[in-house]
Amino acid sequence: MKYIRFSIVPLLYLPLLIIANLLGGWYPLLNFLFILVCYLVFDRITDSMQNDEPTRFPFILNGFMYLHILLSFVAVASVCVTASDYHGLVLSKIMELTGISLSELANPSLISSVVAAVGTGFVISINMVVGHELTHRTLSKLDMFMGHVSLAIVGDSQFAISHVHCHHKNIGTEEDAATARRGENLYRFILRSALGQHREAWQFEKVRLERSSRSAFSFGNKLLPWYFVTLAIAACTFVLAGWMGVMLYLIIMLVSKANYESTNYIQHYGLVRIPQTKVRPEHSWDCIASYSSSALLNLTRHSDHHANPNKEYWLLGSTNENMMIEHGYVVQMMKALVPGYWFRMMEDKLIYWEENYATDAERKVMATQRQNWRKQDV
Repeated sequence: MKYIRFSIVPLLYLPLLIIANLLGGWYPLLNFLFILVCYLVFDRITDSMQNDEPTRFPFILNGFMYLHILLSFVAVASVCVTASDYHGLVLSKIMELTGISLSELANPSLISSVVAAVGTGFVISINMVVGHELTHRTLSKLDMFMGHVSLAIVGDSQFAISHVHCHHKNIGTEEDAATARRGENLYRFILRSALGQHREAWQFEKVRLERSSRSAFSFGNKLLPWYFVTLAIAACTFVLAGWMGVMLYLIIMLVSKANYESTNYIQHYGLVRIPQTKVRPEHSWDCIASYSSSALLNLTRHSDHHANPNKEYWLLGSTNENMMIEHGYVVQMMKALVPGYWFRMMEDKLIYWEENYATDAERKVMATQRQNWRKQDV
């Protein structure tokens, strides 16, 4: 059980997603609702559950990530197939292999294809989590390569640079695109963070290449090859389903990015740090819901990750119970969709943080942010 709990997405969600996408009709919507209900229900009943972390067979835990990357390719293809002329052929091949009659169940349509794209974007936003884990392993060429592939599938290859080289350095400061400011609503944050991370990644590469008198548009730019990989995937979706395939892939990427940025929003909302000072566990919010932790490869144990960025995901732990947010990320994301409710809920936590964990310099920054927020009509 210690190992299987980290296989929720590659062994359950992704296979169900692919089947639902191919069937069309109501199945993509029902599958999406099923996944949401799983998060909402199991995060409610697993808040206080603690699990012994597996360490004996790390190849199994790495294998789950590699399987996830493979199936995310298939998931994208399954969405495009439903909008293509190959749908009947694919179903017939599946029926030949499995002996299960699917033709009577299948009912693809434009609406079901769009819903399938939204559901796929939601599920494979975890590509960002997988890419996050693997691109921190800078000493392993295989892990770095697979991490970049995972990110390129959802069109966010810049994350390998902006996160590792910028976010970890600038967390909690005004320089960090991925830290949500006090009083900043989720919708504004998603746009600012997404654009800001691309800007950070390009600036980092530009400065790095200038040291060797090279242009940011030279082949030495680590962003460019993976942008081309994303374009190659988009070209494949065009081959499968024409411009409809490209549109569906774009929906997948946008939903994936918005979903992952929603977790970024939660992880550091309202917390501040003075530039050049030490990153402390108190600069991140943690989540103790066991189900979310399992599905998201312990991304919810975020303070330990920032304290030990090279620690494997299955070894991460929670460091401070006072820095916890209740339930799981999906529950909190739904709360954040209503800015006024989210602000009221988090204000008590921020006041407690300011009184108990902030340094004198951080309190001054928080006081300024609080005054600016209250002047706004939010």
